[in-house]
Amino acid sequence: MFIRRAILKLDMRLAALLIGVTLSTVDSSALNLALPSLAAHFRTNAASVQGAASLYLIGSALAFLPLSGLAGRIGTVKIYRISLFAFSAISLFLALSPSLLVLLCLRFIQGVAGAGVIGLVPGLTAATFRERKGWALGMVSGAVAAGTLMGPPLGGFMVDAFGWRSIFYINLPFGLAALLLSGQLGELHGAGLRESLRRVVAAPRFLLALLATVFFFAQSFGTNLLWPFYLEASGMTPSQVGIFLLVPPMMLLFIGPWAGKVSDRKGFDQVSWLGSAVLAVSSFVQGVTGKVALGLAGIGFGRALFQAANNAAVLAQAPEDTQAVASGLLSIARVAGQALGSILAGGMWGALEHQGIRHAFQVSNMVLGSLAIVSGVLIVGRRRVSSCQNNSSVL
Repeated sequence: MFIRRAILKLDMRLAALLIGVTLSTVDSSALNLALPSLAAHFRTNAASVQGAASLYLIGSALAFLPLSGLAGRIGTVKIYRISLFAFSAISLFLALSPSLLVLLCLRFIQGVAGAGVIGLVPGLTAATFRERKGWALGMVSGAVAAGTLMGPPLGGFMVDAFGWRSIFYINLPFGLAALLLSGQLGELHGAGLRESLRRVVAAPRFLLALLATVFFFAQSFGTNLLWPFYLEASGMTPSQVGIFLLVPPMMLLFIGPWAGKVSDRKGFDQVSWLGSAVLAVSSFVQGVTGKVALGLAGIGFGRALFQAANNAAVLAQAPEDTQAVASGLLSIARVAGQALGSILAGGMWGALEHQGIRHAFQVSNMVLGSLAIVSGVLIVGRRRVSSCQNNSSVL
C-alpha cells in the first residue's frame, strides 16, 4: 500500500509539470491556426493579428529572469502555481475579448504568466526528481514534443468546430488540473536575482553548459526552417512537408525519456556530447547527399539524446541556491538559440538560393552542422574545467 501511494504521488507530481509545459506549447502552436479567423472577426489583416503570437513571446522573454529571481526569493512552487492560475484566468478573458487591442494586451500579459510556467518547469523537475532528473527532464522534452504535435491539428479542429474563442477555452481545464496537482512539487530556494547572476557568471561549467544549449537550439531551429524551403522547392506540397516534419518531434516524444534515463546512468556530459555528434554528422550527411530522410531520422535521434541530458547538466552545474534563476536562464538560452538559428538559416537560404537550391541546402547544412560541433566542443570544455577544478581541490 505504501509503495502504491508513493508511485501515485510521484505520477501526480510529474503530471503537474507535464500538463503545465504541454499547456503552454499547445497554446502557442494551436493559436497559429486561429489567426485567419481572428483577422476576419476583427476585420483586420494578418500583420495586425500576428501580434497575438509575437507579443506572447516578447512577454515571456522579458519575464523569464525577473520571475525566476522572484521565485528564488518567495518560492518556486508558489510562483509556478500563481502562473498556472494566471495563465488559465487570462485564457478566459482572451476568449471574451471585445476588441483586438484588448486581446493583444492580454496576450502580452499571458506571455509573462507563461514564463512562470515553462521557465520554471526544468528547475522544478530537477528539484522534484533529484535522483532521476535525466529521465524526468526527458519526459518534459517528450511533453514539449507532444504539445508541438498536438497543437496544429487540435487548433484546426477547434476553430472549424467551435470558432477561434475555443482555442483559449481549452486552456482552462488543463491549467486548473496542473494547478490542483502541483502542491507537492520539490522546492527551489534561491539567493535572489542579482546574487544568483553574480554566482552563475563566476561558474564556468554552468556557462559552458548554457552556451551549448544556445548552439544546440540554433542548429535545431535553423534546420527546422531550412527543411520546408528545400522540400517545397524540390516539388513537395506543404501538406507532404508537414508529414515529413513530424519525424523529429515524434522521435523526441518516444526516445527522449529513454535518453534521459540513460544519461542518469552514464552521465549527462557523455550522452549530450553523443547527441551533438549525431546532430553534426546528420547535418553534414543530408547536406552532401541532399537526402532529407537521412537528416530527419539522424537529427531527431540526436535531439532526443542531447536535450534532456544537457538540460540536466545545466541545472546540475548551477551554483548553490541559483537553480531557480538557472532554470530561467535555460529558457533564455533556448529562445536566443532559436533566434540565432532563424537568422542564420533564413539569411543563408536567401543569399544562396539563386545559385541553386541544392547548393544552398548543402552550404546551410555545413554551417548548421558546425554549430552542433561547437556545442560538442563546449561539452568537452566543461568536462575539462571540472577535471581541473577537481585536481586543484586535491592539491
